[in-house]
Amino acid sequence: MTRLPAATLLGQNVRRLCKMQGTSLDALAERLDWSEKILADLKAGSLDLTLDQLDELCAALAVTPQSLFDDAVAAENQAQELRYG
Repeated sequence: MTRLPAATLLGQNVRRLCKMQGTSLDALAERLDWSEKILADLKAGSLDLTLDQLDELCAALAVTPQSLFDDAVAAENQAQELRYG
């Protein structure tokens, strides 16, 4: 199985986490005071984050950095386990 590039995983996981939390990417970007370029790169899966931006993103979503780069299938399985025991 081929691993996805980190930026692609980041984009997918941020979208998934926003959906789970009932927020939009636009609202997240506004909360983080990110430019439209940063948001567009995130949506495209091509965002190159600084460590400070990664820290801010994790804080805004209340997640660990690892959860932003987890394989989406594994992350969904973990979420299911948490929800249903």
